[in-house]
Amino acid sequence: MPQQITCAELLELSKEHQGATLLDVRTQTEWDQDGKPNGQELGLNTSFLSYLIDTDNGRVVNDKFDETLEGFKIDKNKVVFVMCKSGMRSSKVAQILDQRGYKTYNVVNGFICSEDVEPSCWKTSGLPVL
Repeated sequence: MPQQITCAELLELSKEHQGATLLDVRTQTEWDQDGKPNGQELGLNTSFLSYLIDTDNGRVVNDKFDETLEGFKIDKNKVVFVMCKSGMRSSKVAQILDQRGYKTYNVVNGFICSEDVEPSCWKTSGLPVL
């Protein structure tokens, strides 16, 4: 079961897990509007893969998600930190990865935070942004 962590905890864990993966599963639109986390500055291999994609009929699961994820060749011997905008999509992806044998952490407040949580997301925590 994926462990739920804050960005402050991610910062501490990244020191213990150099070379781990940070996987941002937001949409292309979100990356374009809000920016991307720069996990490299924390010693993390950073990948960007939309779990959901925007369509004319709303958001749907990315049918290329599994194929693209496999292409990343993420090391199962290292942890994977999963994040999205506020922690909901990343929770789902962290569960999927956990079921596939990865040691996963879900970043609960994500990159931006939702309005109903105490701000402790990537951007408000002052973590590096591309």
